[in-house]
Amino acid sequence: MTKILNWRKSEDPRDIVHLAVQALAEGHIIALPSDGCYLLVASGLRGDAVSQLSEYANSPQNVGLSLMVRSADETLDYFPDISPAARRLARKVWPGSVMLSLKDSNESSLFRCIDASVGTALNDETNRIRVWQPVHIVLNHVCKLTSGPLICCPANGLREPLVQSIDSMLQDQCVLAIDDGQVESPGYPTIVEVDGNIAKVVRSGNVDEQTLRELSHWIVLFVCTGNTCRSPMAQAMMQRKLMERFQNLPTKGVAPVIALSAGVSAFGGDPASHGAVAAIRDYGTTLDAHHSTQLNSDLVEKADLILAMGSRHRQVILSQWPMVAHKVHLISPDGGEITDPFGGPLDVYQKCAQQLDRHTDYWIDQLDVKSLIQWQ
Repeated sequence: MTKILNWRKSEDPRDIVHLAVQALAEGHIIALPSDGCYLLVASGLRGDAVSQLSEYANSPQNVGLSLMVRSADETLDYFPDISPAARRLARKVWPGSVMLSLKDSNESSLFRCIDASVGTALNDETNRIRVWQPVHIVLNHVCKLTSGPLICCPANGLREPLVQSIDSMLQDQCVLAIDDGQVESPGYPTIVEVDGNIAKVVRSGNVDEQTLRELSHWIVLFVCTGNTCRSPMAQAMMQRKLMERFQNLPTKGVAPVIALSAGVSAFGGDPASHGAVAAIRDYGTTLDAHHSTQLNSDLVEKADLILAMGSRHRQVILSQWPMVAHKVHLISPDGGEITDPFGGPLDVYQKCAQQLDRHTDYWIDQLDVKSLIQWQ
């Protein structure tokens, strides 16, 4: 008989998490909520539990067993030769309703340190393993406190194959179930097969292919003060150069690399300054439709490369988001400052544009095409 614990009504949720972790360590299967469905979860250190779990995962509607990781970086432990493109994609889509199907081909993999039956259960007929980081606070807590890998599959239901609430789950599948009500976005995860930097959707799910393409593109973010002069000019120049550089890639209308800009003190919605609009025309692009954007957490987190016009802008970014220091640089490779032309005559804007033209040439040459996902 399954013991059901209500997450929302618990006086101390930590007690529920500890019970779940203990059950996993003892070799039991438990049910945990995610954003798309309820999952059956077993410890990868218990071959007996994984064997039982694989029986539930073999139903025609199920997506099968998958390895549940705590972060995109942990994937490297199990797939040491994973490509930079696949690692980038994992960071973009996780936690979320996307599974990556990866080849199990490296003898240094952490899979070689656990029971061989677990690896066998995870491998499909093409020697691939599905791996993902689903979304839910319960999953997050359980993963942090559990030793070793966790293996999961969607729970099977009484009336429908996808369990959206504990009420519809087959009660003999697990010893413990944590109830958090109806799931937020019912549906199976999308499964993406990745080889090197080539990716394709092999099973549609909660995240559509267009969204995946948009999530996977490389983002270069230029930052200045008001986002009306320097950073918009750099953005416009870079976007034109990106179109020329990657025009032959199969992108289906979604650029593999995009340029954005923002200001640390921007009001938001302001047009580009007249001098910037005039100066940028000499570079085959325009700022007529530009509106300023205030720098925010969403932009900082999504960007793969952040280029600041001056040291003050870099300091502002690092003071608010110190964890992104590895991707924040001055746009000038030699560490020089790009002087603000705001309010100056046209020739001042033109000199600024000349600097930005040189520096954007440098940075576009640093982009590694191998880290760009190409969709098939």
